Amino acid sequence: MQKQKPKPLPTSATQAFLGSMSPAEVFACENGTLYFHQDENFFLAVGHTMRPPIKLEYRSPSVLLVSWVKNPLAISNSHNTTLYHAEVGPYTTLSTDTTTNNHYRFRYLDSCSPYMACVEIAGTLSFTCLSTITDPDIPRDFEMTSWNSSSISLAWDSPENRKFSLFLLTAFYLNGTDHVTEEVPLWHKGGDFMFVLSDLQPCTRVRFGLQTVCQAGMESRYSKMVLNDGNSPHSSIEALCQTSFGPDNYTLSWEVRNISSISTFRVYQDGVLQGTTLITNYTVQGLLQCQQYQAKVEALCGDGVLMSVKTVTANTGASRVSGLKYRSNDSTAQWQPSATHHPAVAFLYELSLENGTTLQSSRVTETELHLPGLEEGKTYVLDVWEQCDGQWESEHSHMCFQGTNSSVGLLLRAAGSALNQELDLELDISSTGLIVVVPWSLPEDLQDAMLEPRAKIGKIFKDKLQELLKGFNQPARIELATFAPAEEPSKTEILFMSFDATNTEEDVPLSVEDQLDYIRSLNTTNFVVKDGLIYWDGPDLCAFSIQSLCPGNSLCINTPGSYTCVCQQGYYDVSSIIKPVAPHPVCNEKGLFSQCLDKMVTGGIAKAYLTSHMGGEVDVKLNDGRCSVEERGAFYYFSASRKSSQCGTERRVNKTHIEFQNTLTVNLSRVHTISRRDLKVVWKCVYPRHYIRNTHVGVDMEWVSTLSLVEFNSSVQLGLTMSLYTDESYAYSYSYAITLEREDTLFFQVALQANDSFASDVLLQVESCWATESPDPQDSIQGLLLQEGCPVDQTFHWLSVNGLAQKSRFSVQMFTMPQRLPLYIHCLANICGHDEDCVKNCSSQQRTKRSVSQTDRRGRRATVVSAGPLVVNERVKSGVPPSYWAEHTISIMAGTIGFLGLTVLSVSSTKAIMTYYERLRLK
Repeated sequence: MQKQKPKPLPTSATQAFLGSMSPAEVFACENGTLYFHQDENFFLAVGHTMRPPIKLEYRSPSVLLVSWVKNPLAISNSHNTTLYHAEVGPYTTLSTDTTTNNHYRFRYLDSCSPYMACVEIAGTLSFTCLSTITDPDIPRDFEMTSWNSSSISLAWDSPENRKFSLFLLTAFYLNGTDHVTEEVPLWHKGGDFMFVLSDLQPCTRVRFGLQTVCQAGMESRYSKMVLNDGNSPHSSIEALCQTSFGPDNYTLSWEVRNISSISTFRVYQDGVLQGTTLITNYTVQGLLQCQQYQAKVEALCGDGVLMSVKTVTANTGASRVSGLKYRSNDSTAQWQPSATHHPAVAFLYELSLENGTTLQSSRVTETELHLPGLEEGKTYVLDVWEQCDGQWESEHSHMCFQGTNSSVGLLLRAAGSALNQELDLELDISSTGLIVVVPWSLPEDLQDAMLEPRAKIGKIFKDKLQELLKGFNQPARIELATFAPAEEPSKTEILFMSFDATNTEEDVPLSVEDQLDYIRSLNTTNFVVKDGLIYWDGPDLCAFSIQSLCPGNSLCINTPGSYTCVCQQGYYDVSSIIKPVAPHPVCNEKGLFSQCLDKMVTGGIAKAYLTSHMGGEVDVKLNDGRCSVEERGAFYYFSASRKSSQCGTERRVNKTHIEFQNTLTVNLSRVHTISRRDLKVVWKCVYPRHYIRNTHVGVDMEWVSTLSLVEFNSSVQLGLTMSLYTDESYAYSYSYAITLEREDTLFFQVALQANDSFASDVLLQVESCWATESPDPQDSIQGLLLQEGCPVDQTFHWLSVNGLAQKSRFSVQMFTMPQRLPLYIHCLANICGHDEDCVKNCSSQQRTKRSVSQTDRRGRRATVVSAGPLVVNERVKSGVPPSYWAEHTISIMAGTIGFLGLTVLSVSSTKAIMTYYERLRLK
């Protein structure tokens, strides 16, 4: 047989055959072709192609995804797939199958194994194969077995199926802030699964990553990396915290696993070195009281090599009060604050009996405390201590003293057994006390004398008694002493003290008998004097009323001749400040209120709440401070325009609503001090966008690019985003509202954010896309661009294969819609699992059977993503006739969008296109 050299050129018969091939068909030897044999019906050639007919789209340890180019002229749409396995020796057929898609997923494969995937593409009379390997599995049980200052020993186990070629060990060298300074690849080919990194320099921190490597011919595949912290945790500072504080110091402590590797610790405060230490605690001294500081600790190795850095917020406390004493002439306790008294400091106190029974405890801001009603000669104990910023307390100052009966005294007597330390009230009315007995019990919410509602009720009765004595022969000044249960059940005794109102220097009591005689002489209907007591015989309106007399969060309290409503503790009456003024109390928690009006946004908060919460007088600022905050009675109040340029009001826009936000920043009033305990109070008013349009309020158009979350399984949530890019390079995306010409092309990307999670092998499929003239994807007027994965608009073009990756790209030409409003683009995207077919076949037959497509996607995870607004430049260029909406190929359909099951979209057409347009035109 005569040998022939291969020919570089085809014969005329071969050329005729090649010329008959469609441009869409792929000839596997279009480059560097050598023809070994050619006749009329057959030729044998070898060459290479830059457009392989089949392509490996994705692989994992158990899956190969192969795609190919279809022959559009093929009569049949069925492609044959075959998978061969070639571990050792000849190829073994593992599976054969057929598919009508242009891709196929080979599943349940062994990791790190060679396979040959072959496809007989319909209509090509070719059988094309692709040889590759699957990814390896990760190594198991990767750990550090030992280490010292110069070496680290590591060990691991092979993948479960024992298939691998070698291992890649990467050493990450770290600095003291855990940043990688160098990466060194180390190849391990030995039969054992151990490695020793030796000859380490002193004070070296190393972290490791290990990957299984699988090789077949010139192809290498790497598993995911398994990490090990190496020796880095042993020199790291852990559990840094503040363990104690004083008025001029604080103490830090921390832990290090291997302290022998550390030569010294440096302690910094606000960036300034405070000192060094060899132990794991340090006290910073010489500080101001009631201050916060940023403390930092550095661990050093050898000659100043930084191994670890940690920071913590620390604080000093308050100083102990001094000079605590009792002034007997007016029953007042006094003390002296610390020499460096801080504006944010309050004083806490506790008054108790000698046996430990607590009589009273509260907080004051002054350096003296009036103690009325102490029993003559009885021993009392008073503790006073400082507190700064409402949290850091000083040591207690302690004083024992004997009580004296001051002129405004409330007489307290501790009684009862050790098991029942309830306090009874013994009232000495022989000189100054007026007792009013009312026919109801004090509500439980008013038992605490320190509560604000209790003070309001006391003022009501005080004013009533003051009015009762206005005709007395001496001007009287009435002071409320206390409420106490009466001896008779379901009754309450209220003790008042009355003094000569003309004497402003001291408290001169008025005669109790003379006052009782005067009240008796008035012959009032409801007040009766009997046995030295004043009885009020009015009805209990609060108890006998069928319906509640007071609104929510308020208490009904009987008063002489009537009743009143008082807000519960923690609630404040805002009725006097809101519009219109309410006839009854409006009790809001913390005194917070807001009103979202047509042109203004108003709001406020109770001053008493802020003072109590912050622990002292406060300063307040609205937004950026352009507008001041008013003080109206017991409230801080603001009124701001919805224009952000006036008071710094923040505006946020979503699909359906516009939100206006105002922020009140509250901090303690102080001089030359720093506070990190500021409080921010936020008011939000949310208006529907159509309301804003109807009230003719200008709205700043803000770019909407939504992030939608889809629950992939019980533990993984995936995010989907939609972005508009400047051109087909997809290098830069828009983040603001833009104006485009009608000739412009829009480049969109819908992307899945798997974030290297366990869902990294899922795929994204864009199901449908449409345009609206509002951010609401459920707007009834929609311009349909894509339906069931197939373009509806003639300018819609895919720029990537939809359903074969975790992102899809497409373009569409700019357009307008009937109302000429800014446009928003919305897409419904499906998440496909590894066992689902995610690629759409846009044949004419499938386009007509929409119900089948909807049934197929009911079990899928789906969500809607949006981007916009897009503004069309309506200016007509010279010589170009205007283009009207009716001439565009976008289908406008009125309908509803809803989610079925797991947010699956369904669209129901209800109006014809031109009917709606005609109705708009007639308006």
